[in-house]
Amino acid sequence: MTYTKINSSGLFLAMFFATNLLAADLVVFQPVVSGIAIPETTQNPPTSNQWPGWCGVRVQQQKNIFKKLNLKSYYALDDGQRFAGIFEFDNTKISWRNNVLESIFIDLEHAQSIGPLSIGGSDTKLKDTVLLVNNDRLDGFIESIDGTTGVALQVTTPGTPINEKLTKQLTHIPIERIVEICLSTKIKQPTGWRFWMSDGSVIDVDSWSDDKNKCHLKGPHINPEMQASTIFWNEVLSIAPNPNSISALANCSWKAITNPDSFVPRLSPPTIKTEVRPASFDAIPMDLHGPGGFKFTTNQTKGTLSALLSLPPQLEKKINCQITIECEGKILWQNKVTPNFKPTQIKIPVDSCEIIVRLDESKHGAFGCAIRMNEAILISDSCGTPPQSNPPPPIAPVKSDL
Repeated sequence: MTYTKINSSGLFLAMFFATNLLAADLVVFQPVVSGIAIPETTQNPPTSNQWPGWCGVRVQQQKNIFKKLNLKSYYALDDGQRFAGIFEFDNTKISWRNNVLESIFIDLEHAQSIGPLSIGGSDTKLKDTVLLVNNDRLDGFIESIDGTTGVALQVTTPGTPINEKLTKQLTHIPIERIVEICLSTKIKQPTGWRFWMSDGSVIDVDSWSDDKNKCHLKGPHINPEMQASTIFWNEVLSIAPNPNSISALANCSWKAITNPDSFVPRLSPPTIKTEVRPASFDAIPMDLHGPGGFKFTTNQTKGTLSALLSLPPQLEKKINCQITIECEGKILWQNKVTPNFKPTQIKIPVDSCEIIVRLDESKHGAFGCAIRMNEAILISDSCGTPPQSNPPPPIAPVKSDL
């Protein structure tokens, strides 16, 4: 985790790197809609007031531009927003410095984590957790965080034979000893327009407007005192008017399904390996390794599964299996996968919140039974309009125990 200090004159001592000198014609916009149609790309995006009914849009680079980023930590909220940045200290005051939204108050009531980039389904935590640089883990209740004493963690220790009552102890952990902070926060529904950024940030705003190669973000939810912020289009990966209408498959819960009658059984359960990096709609690459099946549970009851299927690079010469996508006992898509398999875009209507991806009939066991799902998302049939924004967060970086 990185952090910085601010001197008495308020000078920011860290440096950020971004590539902002792209012209408007270096990006194109790929609309995302429900159904099997694949809309053509467009050079000019509409404004938020003229959105033509798309569920979202991907911002695609026409040229590969190298971007140097030194931001490795993220402040994540309970509604899915995420901000790349670093801690900054001004005496005892502590906040989060983001390249777009500047200084952000750390609200522990609504924080989900502070640490490395994390994308993918995770279990709800019962306690707050602090991971240290020496791989130790402390569980308890985070009361506060400041620049002098660090993280104040209340831990519970078991009683002794003489006194069987549990005892509570408050311990302070310096920020520089911490790798990650995870909080047991209840997940909330996102609101407003959502922007997925190239540095891994996810930002919700009231509205936005296009200005050639720039985009004006109006009313950022995380910082109500900031009326607007301007970014370059090459910093944006994707946009959705209603984040509830698009779900990354990587963020959906799943469980392995084994087939005891399989001719080539797997010694371990089928598994999914992901590449955690900034991605449109957080749809990071997923490598599904069989033989076996994967049952995904989504929050979409009626919509479209969209994904680009390809071979995992490390196994592309050995792949020889069959992939089947099912929903409610019906086969929606099926194909043989061999080393000659070409990247294939699929858009499949689904009528259930459960989707099964099955890999079987492997000629080389587990070494020849895998598929990569790129940009895998569930698109709702009814995109809707942006929900109302959440109330502004409190300005005090203190967490109550109510």
